[in-house]
Amino acid sequence: MMAFLRAWWLRIVLVIVVALVAIQFVPYSVDNPKAADEPKWDSAQTRELFMTSCADCHSNTTKVLWFEHVAPVKWYVANHVKEGRHALNISEWHTNAGEGTDELIEEIENGSMPPDYYTYFGLHGDSKLTPAQKQQLIDGVRATMAADPPVGGGGGG
Repeated sequence: MMAFLRAWWLRIVLVIVVALVAIQFVPYSVDNPKAADEPKWDSAQTRELFMTSCADCHSNTTKVLWFEHVAPVKWYVANHVKEGRHALNISEWHTNAGEGTDELIEEIENGSMPPDYYTYFGLHGDSKLTPAQKQQLIDGVRATMAADPPVGGGGGG
């Protein structure tokens, strides 16, 4: 009886390992299209704050960590980035900035962006904003959007 159970557990483990290896070949991951049509930032500081805390999900310059290349984590990250770019894509500011541009400042003000889970376990720690940086980003984005409104969302053309 024990040999029978041991054989079943071995088969189950083998099937799981084979499945985990097989899913690595599913071609769904983050891509970075060439489009790089950023707004005319009000300052280099605003751009730096945005690129550090927001650009991984809201631009075509997503940097993926080593373990985010492994399925099924890469599927989750790819879907999250796809949704983020749909809401706001800073790299397509003058062509299709996204549907959430009119909510950009509000999302930063209420603390939902960047999301807390983005920095869990010390990951992406540089994206955490101090209260002063957060206010700088809000003021800078507000000035940028007033001077160079986005296209393709509620915030402009």
